[in-house]
Amino acid sequence: MKLELVKYKCAKCANAFEAPEIGSDSYGEFLLRSPSGVVVYLDALQDKTYEEVDQLLAANERTGGLSAFERAQVLRHVYGEIACDKDANGNSFTLGAHPACPFCGSQEMVSWEFKEPPELMDVHLDFVTHRRWDSLSEGEKIRLLEKKLVELSACWS
Repeated sequence: MKLELVKYKCAKCANAFEAPEIGSDSYGEFLLRSPSGVVVYLDALQDKTYEEVDQLLAANERTGGLSAFERAQVLRHVYGEIACDKDANGNSFTLGAHPACPFCGSQEMVSWEFKEPPELMDVHLDFVTHRRWDSLSEGEKIRLLEKKLVELSACWS
């Protein structure tokens, strides 16, 4: 897969580094990253779990009244943790997370920008998997989502 190089500056240690990212002109394609540095690919237009979680959010009393944009923000926060299998180290993936700084490991960045002119990098990425999510009943999926929404509301309050 062709990815574009992005220049990052770490918020914790202020070191600069480059890492590959989905191109700025893509639609419905995402990288999910775990804290241990594992990166997987999601084509949200083809992956049925992405729409499924969005529909559960639309039907949920906490998030059903949100605008489509607001619900998409919540979806980005919950999707990786609840609907995606963990990495080999047992870490959850986060949709849209920054790469880990190679100097200190932080995923908090003070700045980032695509390189100009664009520099492409050919990278092999596995697709995100959903074996655990797929094994759950509808009720279990709803309870898992509700639990995560309660956690998020405590953080946002």
